[in-house]
Amino acid sequence: MARILVVKPFFPYPPHQGTRRVSLALLEDLATEHEVVYLCQLEDRAEAALIPKLESMGVRVVASLMPNRTTIIHKTLYKLRNRTLSTLTGVPEICLYWANRVLRSNLERIVEEFQPDLTILENWETYGLRRSVRSGIVALLAHDAAFRIRERAADAAKSSAQRARLSAEARRYKKLEVRSWTLFDAVLSLTEDDRATIERELSGREEHMGSEEHSGSDSSHGQTPDIPLDHSGSHPIVRHLPVPVPGELFSRQRPTQPGLKVGFMGSFRADFNLDALTYLLREIWPVLKRRTPGAELVLAGNGYDGPLKHEAQQLGARWMGFVEQIGAFFESIDALLVPLRFGGGVRIRILEALAAGVPVVATPVAVAGLEIEDGQHCAVASGPTAIAEAVSQLLANPQEAKALGKEGRQWCWKHHSPEVLRPVRLAVVQEILKLGLRGVQ
Repeated sequence: MARILVVKPFFPYPPHQGTRRVSLALLEDLATEHEVVYLCQLEDRAEAALIPKLESMGVRVVASLMPNRTTIIHKTLYKLRNRTLSTLTGVPEICLYWANRVLRSNLERIVEEFQPDLTILENWETYGLRRSVRSGIVALLAHDAAFRIRERAADAAKSSAQRARLSAEARRYKKLEVRSWTLFDAVLSLTEDDRATIERELSGREEHMGSEEHSGSDSSHGQTPDIPLDHSGSHPIVRHLPVPVPGELFSRQRPTQPGLKVGFMGSFRADFNLDALTYLLREIWPVLKRRTPGAELVLAGNGYDGPLKHEAQQLGARWMGFVEQIGAFFESIDALLVPLRFGGGVRIRILEALAAGVPVVATPVAVAGLEIEDGQHCAVASGPTAIAEAVSQLLANPQEAKALGKEGRQWCWKHHSPEVLRPVRLAVVQEILKLGLRGVQ
């Protein structure tokens, strides 16, 4: 049994975002074989009442209130401070928020007391916390190669000016993100596609740095902030940590009387989900309604109360907001539509819908990295007309939709069920722990 410390800037419960469900699955797996401490922050004091939910899994939780959540004055000053520092240093504001002094101080204290064999930091933006861990193996759960989301957002931009701005931003973030990976002994991704990207970028960076050393050039100047490398400089190992789906979803029943309900789900705090909703309401849904006049749109997600909500309701959509029981939501719809135009990582909602036997229609971007086949496990389409046609086809052919949902569920069980993945995930962790035996510090 090893001592493992997991660090995330926010509390993962309730699990209303894919990233939170990833964290919970990690803690649940680790707690079956190891002593686990989870260090995080609370967005509000009410979250403290939910700590026993995590501790019931056998995890010790250390949580403090976010520095900007104590009073309005603190929030204003904290935001002003981080914005100023970001402007002066070029470090993104989110990196400053997620590596704040309170969390860093707690991390240093826990490391000294707990003496972890392995510390796992979640999300590359927490790289500022890396230097607070001076012992044991330190791994990054990167979730994805985040810069690719920005690159895809630039590709999807409608104007050349917006495309140029987003492309420049993507290049700056990419350089910073890739450099942050080098601080760690190991980097974990949620898809094999992102693992390959991280390996490729790290190898390319080593070649680039080698040529710079030979020529005597220095690329640390410019608007991209320099990240001090207190790691040995060796290439971290990069591994794929596949995502499990909650087992209870596989037992969910489909509606006995097929209808015409089309579901859309996502956290609207993510810009790619807001873009997908805009795309759905303004370009896809009008075409779909012409093809299937009786189709009903059901929208679920948290973190938004803007004009798109009114726009959706004007179109007759049912706006459910935050859905606590995801399984019940899947049981209430006849198809799930995931029309992402950009994004990255793994789409947890697609995996969960497949587990629940829901027929899924998605864009190529949405299923990237999932290794599922169009027409066998889900329907993949590009463009408003093709997407609307794919949805209409499933709604008009319940038996075809049922067969697609069944195949998707079987695929998901084979590749993402907890029973299948837990030993695989624990083996990856064990491999990283063995780095300590080889003297990697």
